[in-house]
Amino acid sequence: MRVKVVLGAGLALVAGLVLVLLLGDAQRRAGGNYVPEFGPVTELRGADRRCERNQLVPGDSGALSLLVGTYERPTPEIEVTISDSDGRPVSSGRLPAGQAEGRVVIPVERVEDTTAGLDVCIATGPGGRTVLYGRGRDVRLVWMRPGSESYLALLPTVAHRFGLGKLNPFGAWLMALAALVLAAAWLAALRLVLRQAGQ
Repeated sequence: MRVKVVLGAGLALVAGLVLVLLLGDAQRRAGGNYVPEFGPVTELRGADRRCERNQLVPGDSGALSLLVGTYERPTPEIEVTISDSDGRPVSSGRLPAGQAEGRVVIPVERVEDTTAGLDVCIATGPGGRTVLYGRGRDVRLVWMRPGSESYLALLPTVAHRFGLGKLNPFGAWLMALAALVLAAAWLAALRLVLRQAGQ
């Protein structure tokens, strides 16, 4: 009986934690360029500009997250423009001056579909020096979805992306199948524990 109580309490705790995780609202990532933030990449001085060429911007992007340093001064105005290889505008956004240095989130017009080969330009307004971070010559770009969402609301999107692997006959249902297999494994493990405890 004691083993059943402990297992029941543990399962209830895990279920509660999963529920809290799924229902928590926050701005979620859409994707990024997979560049680590190893250190400073470039320093923009006053009204200056830096462009990252041939970038892939994931669908449903509504903001760009950047790590910026301003030597403990407030940030200048930061403008982001996204254009295709022919210079045609795709999206843009602006962050007012006066933010604290560190990670900033710059809202941009929503990019509905995943698009490759785009130029992402970051321009700073008049002011001091602004450092952008990444690795080598590449600035780390992290794209965020617009607004605030729970992971529960994102499940259809996650299931769709989970099923994009090659040779997958189940499509978006692959994630549900994997969850059922995992649940069956947990159930088998619990039955084994209970059986061993009863001996």
